Amino acid sequence: MLSARQSHFSKKYTKDIYSDLIAVIDIGTNTIRFLVGYMKRGNVVRITTDRSVTRLGKDLQKTGTLNKENIKKSIRYIIKLKKLCEEYGVQKIIAVGTSALREANNSEEFLFDVKRNTGIDIEIISGQKEAELTLKGIISSLPDFNNILPLLLVDIGGGSTEWILYNAKYKMQNNTESRNINPSLNMGSVPIGAVKLSESFIKHDPPTPNELMTIKKFLLEKFSNLSLLISCPLLNLIATGGTATTIAAIDMNMNKYDGDIIHLHRISIHTINAIYKRLIALHHEERGRIKGLETERADIIIPGTLILLIFMEVLNIKEVIVSDYGLLEGAIINYHVL
Repeated sequence: MLSARQSHFSKKYTKDIYSDLIAVIDIGTNTIRFLVGYMKRGNVVRITTDRSVTRLGKDLQKTGTLNKENIKKSIRYIIKLKKLCEEYGVQKIIAVGTSALREANNSEEFLFDVKRNTGIDIEIISGQKEAELTLKGIISSLPDFNNILPLLLVDIGGGSTEWILYNAKYKMQNNTESRNINPSLNMGSVPIGAVKLSESFIKHDPPTPNELMTIKKFLLEKFSNLSLLISCPLLNLIATGGTATTIAAIDMNMNKYDGDIIHLHRISIHTINAIYKRLIALHHEERGRIKGLETERADIIIPGTLILLIFMEVLNIKEVIVSDYGLLEGAIINYHVL
């Protein structure tokens, strides 16, 4: 189903006015996200957005392959997106795959089936490329970008977490695990996400204190070197991805998701901790009734929230800005630059 925002744009109006529309499809471990937009004066104008939780990477750590039923679900949704592109008169479709497609043994089979059913080619991008596109998309949405440097971005997905440190004034330290694309950019990608943590550590509903403590210890170990890699004063943190936007929606008591309202919402670590404590006290069904929390995310929101909390605690960051912009917008910008 299309979002309410999409109803503001008639298909005929879009075709008549815009001749350079680009669609981007982001195929993630948990969610497939979609954007139709165009460039205007160096910025992305969003015409319509949509998303669907297909959980393509379900049980990937256990089986090494993409879930068969969710492959079918994902392809059905991509077919719908292809038809929507045709209705909008989209000139170019960019499709990218991230963590699940990077890791699965049957990714090529999935790419072949999508191509056969839709004609769409999917590019599987690296974690570093994912981070780079996400940064481009977020920077394009910031009206006072120069006033919030130095900037740290964290993108918490279903299967991986990317971080990017950007500061035009200082040269950052090198991260030996990832290559800097310019002297003021430092980035990294770790194969830790909300879906992976949920499947690996949570066996009870609600999670037991021991399960939660095990996740915390795991994350503290994985993020232990962040304070060395990211040593910059007066750091501003921006978080993107389903976990961050869901936390913002919960904080805003949102009945229906609206990315334009969520974008650039600020949340303190104290508030995130309060939301986390509320979540861990509830069963799955009860969490699914919380305003702002989509039912499909009720099982993974707790580990996702823990990723953000531990990330902030390790770096002693007290507030985060949530971005609804990211990889989708960055892909449109990147297409025009190339």
